[in-house]
Amino acid sequence: MKDLPPSPEFDPRKAYHALKSREGMLAFTGFELTTASGDTTEGILKVSAQKTPYRGDALILTFIIDADPGRTDKDQLTRHFDRVSEPGLAKGVGAGFERLNMTCLDCIGGIQRWFVKELKLFYRVPIDQKKTLLEKDVLPQLAETLNCRFQPLEWWPQARQAVTDESAPAWLERPGWKPIKSLLGWLRSTGE
Repeated sequence: MKDLPPSPEFDPRKAYHALKSREGMLAFTGFELTTASGDTTEGILKVSAQKTPYRGDALILTFIIDADPGRTDKDQLTRHFDRVSEPGLAKGVGAGFERLNMTCLDCIGGIQRWFVKELKLFYRVPIDQKKTLLEKDVLPQLAETLNCRFQPLEWWPQARQAVTDESAPAWLERPGWKPIKSLLGWLRSTGE
């Protein structure tokens, strides 16, 4: 029997980039959430979509929160996001919802400063009206589940063309949002 060549070492960062490169960005928004201890923190939500192999669609919601020491405790945020469950979301995220996959992306990528949690909502059928589904079903359900408030969605690519550092959405001008604003600038520059 012939020996097989050794398998290349698995690199989680490369795998993460390969997966994320297949997403189609739809929108982004700011949010403010209040944890069980009463602490309030802000972040950015990136919304993407992806076709699935079985002819359905997936909505990918990536929550990004500045976890610089002294601002927000990553363990507290992890416990807060543990509230999200498949049965809890099933009642309010639209027809055809099949399952939920949650991934801690800051753990995979070795990201220290940011808390990055991805919620991937799988649907049995293609989603024709993603904007309506997000605004009328998904975000209100998540707002209730996570005890948070979302700013209006900024739709891509219109937002990419309209928003510059000089004309950022008004919600980014709040005190303490400078790290989020710089992250948003990076998102815009990636050209997804």
